[in-house]
Amino acid sequence: MRQRFDSRAIFAAVAAVVVVLAVVVIATGLYYFNTITGLVVQADSIMPNDQAEGAAIVGVTARMVIIVVGATLLAVGAIAALLVYRSRRELQGERYVQSIYQAIGENIDTAIFIVDGADRVVEAVFENVQDILGVPATKFFVMDGLSSNEAYAKVAAIVHSGASDERREWEFQCFNAAFGRDMWLRVTSCPVMLGGDEKIIYSLTDVTGEHDIRQRLLDSVAAAEEANHAKSNFLASMSHDIRTPMNAILGFSALIDRDADNPQAVREYNRKIATSGQHLLGLINDVLDMSKIESGKTTLASAQFNLGETVASVDAMMRPQTNAKHQTFTVEMAGVTHEALMGDEGRLRQILMNVLSNAMKYTPDGGSILFRIDGSLKRRGSLQHLRIIVRDTGIGMSQEYLDTIFDSFSREESSLTNKIQGTGLGMAITKNLVDLMGGTITVESELGAGSTFIIDLDFPPAEEEAAARAVDAAASRAVDADAALGGKHFLVAEDNDLNAEIIAAILDIHGASCEVAENGRAAVEKFAASEPGAFDVIFMDVQMPVMNGHEAARAIRALDRPDAQTIPIIAMTANAFAEDEREALAAGMNAHVAKPIDLAVLARTVASLTSR
Repeated sequence: MRQRFDSRAIFAAVAAVVVVLAVVVIATGLYYFNTITGLVVQADSIMPNDQAEGAAIVGVTARMVIIVVGATLLAVGAIAALLVYRSRRELQGERYVQSIYQAIGENIDTAIFIVDGADRVVEAVFENVQDILGVPATKFFVMDGLSSNEAYAKVAAIVHSGASDERREWEFQCFNAAFGRDMWLRVTSCPVMLGGDEKIIYSLTDVTGEHDIRQRLLDSVAAAEEANHAKSNFLASMSHDIRTPMNAILGFSALIDRDADNPQAVREYNRKIATSGQHLLGLINDVLDMSKIESGKTTLASAQFNLGETVASVDAMMRPQTNAKHQTFTVEMAGVTHEALMGDEGRLRQILMNVLSNAMKYTPDGGSILFRIDGSLKRRGSLQHLRIIVRDTGIGMSQEYLDTIFDSFSREESSLTNKIQGTGLGMAITKNLVDLMGGTITVESELGAGSTFIIDLDFPPAEEEAAARAVDAAASRAVDADAALGGKHFLVAEDNDLNAEIIAAILDIHGASCEVAENGRAAVEKFAASEPGAFDVIFMDVQMPVMNGHEAARAIRALDRPDAQTIPIIAMTANAFAEDEREALAAGMNAHVAKPIDLAVLARTVASLTSR
């Protein structure tokens, strides 16, 4: 540490003054001594009792004493001034050092302890130790062996322990009673020489934040590894699950070629191909749904629907499957005040089908499944509360698996479940959809004793007119395809030749005709070149080269001809999510039909748009 004044110059000046004064005193003393001696000798030789000579001697002696005393006082004053100055400089130096320590302590996150290497006495402690431990620095000069603060006790024990001559480091977790929390501390010792004396400098750092970050990173790595492991297992099982229906589709296609002259066999093969195709479509939809959910792009539609009709449609889809396994499938709906509701019927149906399909798959032949909707329980304001209960007598689940049942790609592995096809995404999708709707889902299960799923959801009731429309729409869902499609001329915008061939064949079977445009621009040109009224409906694919379906729909609506604004445009695309339907409607289309084409849905959609 460099000081602004050098005290050695002051010491040299004071020493020089003292030396000069000493020389003066000695010279003066010798001079007066010789003078007095001469006077005494002279007095003795002349007249021993001469008063004048005696007075002269006394006067000389007095002056010599005054000079000596004055010089002595001056020397003492100089020395005293030097001591005062030195004391002040030492005090200023100490304050300066303390200010340095304080400035360092206030600007770093590490507390410093300086300990004498010989007797292990703590000589200095940075004040910021109180910020780190909540304990004042003075507590470390004398160790408090009765302290209940674990953090203080461990640090004080290390500082007073007398570390070895080598650099050491301690890192430990402890409870800090002053802060009421656990913390991680790091203490480092470093032996040094200060002013020729052996010292040990200890540094104390709170590394709780570092450990939290490290733990979060470890947790993230573990979660990523677990997710990768789950996805690897998923891809392995998906490879099997996809190949199974694909093998059936390809195998039965080959059998159709072989048995083409046997209509009954061909129909049976075709039925099995359709079943396998539906299973494959379900796998694909599950993967796409989970992808949408994980990316946060899943949104809910809001439209009128009739709960009774929704339950009936779910019953119609599930009962053939439960009958095939000789299961008792009971459907109950009670206490529902409003059957006409507002919400996303498609997502509600998906939730119900996921839970019921699981119950059917994991319940042995001859078992029972209860599907109950209770609307009589708690209600928030005017909302219709629905408690959905699905209870089965199936194989049940272990407690360990219940903790992960709603995780993506999770399936319980056992000799019973390995034979059942599935992606391990159904329950994860269901949980995310229920959460998106603001509801809850719980499950109770025991191995060998079946499972019970309970879902609670709230829906706003539809207005009376909207409810009537929902009932009318439900009543008119069954549409004859020949009546809906027959005699109509369609413009089909489709870039895939195989898809175009399929839709053309379907229309031809039901007495309709069509013209195919290979992209959106060709579709606009064909429509613009046709006579008004030449086309009854336009089927519009979305993902096409040159011009996509949305752009083509907008271009058709912008044409200056009487039917440009009125001709029905139906999006017919593999983009099957609710967001895709909203985008199609925003582009000027009237409806949305997902691929693969469901003839009943297609006929119902065409009928609803051409009967206005």
